[in-house]
This record gives sequence, structure tokens and C-alpha cells, in this order.
Amino acid sequence: MDPKRAMLEGKNKILLFRKLSEANTEAAKLSFQTGHTFDFSRDADAIVTKDGTIRKLNELESEVTGIEAIQAKEDPVASMLLEAVFEGEKLELWEVTVDEDLKNEDGKYPAIYCQGYMTSWSSDNGAEDEATYSGDFAIELTPQFGYATLTDEQQEAVQYAFQDTISGSQPPEGVEG
Repeated sequence: MDPKRAMLEGKNKILLFRKLSEANTEAAKLSFQTGHTFDFSRDADAIVTKDGTIRKLNELESEVTGIEAIQAKEDPVASMLLEAVFEGEKLELWEVTVDEDLKNEDGKYPAIYCQGYMTSWSSDNGAEDEATYSGDFAIELTPQFGYATLTDEQQEAVQYAFQDTISGSQPPEGVEG
């Protein structure tokens, strides 16, 4: 395998959001995201004993910070996230690694799933740039690792598939779409 292909690329890690209250009726939504950081941390209190210092581990804390995206006109994700900040509404968040080499036999991608709240929101509207928004997401409990399915619409938004030059055709055998 080519060493460059073996490296994970940040552009292949996407975030999808959904209101927890819409879990039975809506698919998760993605934005024109430009960056984010997934943080895991655990404080360790020092306890001094006669034999030396030992550590008492505290609970795991997680958050997704620096969520940054370009805002589209009538952007449903931007509206949902802004509303979630104002209303204190619980959201679901997935970080999905959209890398064909990592897909499992069921066609699903590696993912981290969590629930929590948007804790900050800001929008930047420079005169010469696209409107952007950013925010932070505080996670409740412990994120779960597994595999996620992307809908056809989500996959098309992430990357269009190869199409032949004639209408209505599928990619030739042996050519991945």
C-alpha cells in the first residue's frame, strides 16, 4: 500500500448532526464543514502517600471544539445548530471517517457517536469572504465507537460517484463509483 494512502486525511472525517427528538423521523445532516477537533480528556488527581504519589483518575470528558463550516443560503444545519444553542436542545453527533479503504463488509464507515449540547455559536460575515459559523459541542456520557451508514444523499454531498459519458449508465465493472 502506498504510504501516502495509508495516512488518514482530515478532509475524510466529517460531522453529521441531528436533533435527538428527530431520531425516528430524520436522517442526520452534514454541513460544508472546514474543520473540527474531537477532544478526550481525563483529569488525574495526585494523592501523596508515604511511598510516593499515586493518581486517582476522574471521569472521561469529551467535546468537539472548533466546529467550523461555510454557511449556505437557507442552511438547515446552521439553523438547527443555532436553534439548539438557544433552546438547549440535545443533539446527536457522528464523526464519520469516509475512507473507502476503511469501509466494512456491510459498506459502513468507521464512526464515533455521541449525544450532547451545542455550548457556543458564532458567525463570521466578512465583506470579502463566505459567511461562516463555528461552535463547540459538549458531550454527555461516553462516546461510542462503531460503524455508520451514509444515505445516498449524504454520500453524494461528500463525493460524487464516477459516471459514464452516456446517460443512465453505471460505472463499468471493476471501476468503483
